[in-house]
Amino acid sequence: MAEKNEIIETGKCELLDIFIEEEDRKGADLLKMSDFFNVFIGKIGAEMKFETEWEVDLDIRGLLGQIAAAIKGGFDISKMGMLVADYSHFSQEIIDGLKEGIYHVGESKEVAGNLRPAILDENEQLVKFFTLKKAINPAEVLSDISTLSMQTSLKSISAQIEDVGRDVKGMIDFARREALSNKFMYARDRVMSASTAGPEEQEDLLKEADTYLMQGLEDLYSDITAQVKKLADQKVPFASIKAIDTLLSYINEDMQMIPRYVGLRVYLLNLRGKNDDVNRILGQYQYQLQTLTERKIGDGKYTALELIHEYYPYKEGNMDFWLERPKQMLEAVGSYKTMLNQKNNDIFLIDVEDAEDE
Repeated sequence: MAEKNEIIETGKCELLDIFIEEEDRKGADLLKMSDFFNVFIGKIGAEMKFETEWEVDLDIRGLLGQIAAAIKGGFDISKMGMLVADYSHFSQEIIDGLKEGIYHVGESKEVAGNLRPAILDENEQLVKFFTLKKAINPAEVLSDISTLSMQTSLKSISAQIEDVGRDVKGMIDFARREALSNKFMYARDRVMSASTAGPEEQEDLLKEADTYLMQGLEDLYSDITAQVKKLADQKVPFASIKAIDTLLSYINEDMQMIPRYVGLRVYLLNLRGKNDDVNRILGQYQYQLQTLTERKIGDGKYTALELIHEYYPYKEGNMDFWLERPKQMLEAVGSYKTMLNQKNNDIFLIDVEDAEDE
């Protein structure tokens, strides 16, 4: 793994390939662009598969619960080291099935007495084979593994916030969204320019991109604090339903944009080998989430997220979202930061790609 102050020379097209659609390259609305998390995950996953040396380990006895936890959460820090699931090969149906207890991790008898690790249904029928692969040199793959896991978590957070946001009826102010997206667009321009630049100029352009992403994040953190304060100032029962819905819409948008900014910053900083900066950025994100989750506002009766929960127009499928999901965000960020300090521990990848034909 590169030293943290070393300039990493990337391929000329690698950075540009992040922006795959015309809207990604030219659009002004961040939330209408591609799901960059999928792009990041695919690129990192491909690099790991082709550049990392692994030992295949089929003996999973005693690890069944930990493996199931890793598949459900993306990664699991345990006494044996790090277990990391490659989500690109585990469908959402499998992940949900494990969460709901419909599926479980066990050993399937494939042929004449040979046992293979597998995901099974409640009738012990095979759902999917997988392999457990141990990294030959954990230090070399740690940055890629941790980035893959964090981007997977942020992708899940963004998708769920977008989904729950459909229940809000307030009108979205496009000019506001555009203003909060602008710094991302400026960063995009620098990243696209960096993709065709030489090593020194590329480093300078990526520094500029990071500055814009930092400024955009500060704007979003300030905005969500202001919107929550306005929500706290609403006087029940005389508050306007339209005004409350609009505030909830703004908060929801901020919560979708923030992980995208964080995700791109983490990706670019990892690319440049800046692990200390990655920890700092994630610490800021963690602090903001903790503030929303723990600090009382207004008359001191509610935290910000408890207040959002009181006003939110829930449907049956997403009850208590704003009370429960941010806690999971904090757990994901905390686990990721822990992973970055596991340089000397073993790393195991749970993968189904190399399993024999089923």
